Amino acid sequence: MKRLFILVFLLAVSTASFAQLEGPNAQPVNHNLLNGSDATNDGFGFKGGANFASMSGSDKNLLGSISGITSFHAGAFAQFAFNNFFSLQPEVLYSRKGYERSDSTFRFDYLEVPLLAVFNITQNVSVHFGPQASVMISAKEEDKEIDLEPFNTFDYGIAAGGEARISRFRLGARYNLGLADLRNQDTLEQKINQDIKHGVFQVYLSVGF
Repeated sequence: MKRLFILVFLLAVSTASFAQLEGPNAQPVNHNLLNGSDATNDGFGFKGGANFASMSGSDKNLLGSISGITSFHAGAFAQFAFNNFFSLQPEVLYSRKGYERSDSTFRFDYLEVPLLAVFNITQNVSVHFGPQASVMISAKEEDKEIDLEPFNTFDYGIAAGGEARISRFRLGARYNLGLADLRNQDTLEQKINQDIKHGVFQVYLSVGF
């Protein structure tokens, strides 16, 4: 239900954008506005940066006295422009999340696929918003692999942030809010319902072509 709401919201925002830009009173699109590689709204590229990961939710104290970790993400993106204001940007990212407590550091590696609506505020500044889906591909306590069975290996959530563009380079920040619980089983393999979710603040640098 949450995923359906997100997709409907995204469709509504994009439809409103088209109506504003293509209605009878709309100003003609300035096709020279985005000329040049420093402002292109189409193409593909590569990105990477830092993850400042933490856990949220009313049951996170069940993990013990924990703190966030600093890690990384990296991957590729494509951007498809509909006009000089609105575009869609799918991405494929390798992203590491987790938490730290006094006795151990837990790391969870995900393959993430965000689908972002991009709105150009100015020629070189944009804001991003959209849903994302993630699949946990490995989990470690310190450097030891741990079983994925107790965890929800599928996560979904919302991503939002902003980006500044200079020539081919983009500098951005984004927050990813997970909506699926981290665990679905306890140590005795009993089904559980715990409100413990990922939250990640990202800072990244990307290059587009």
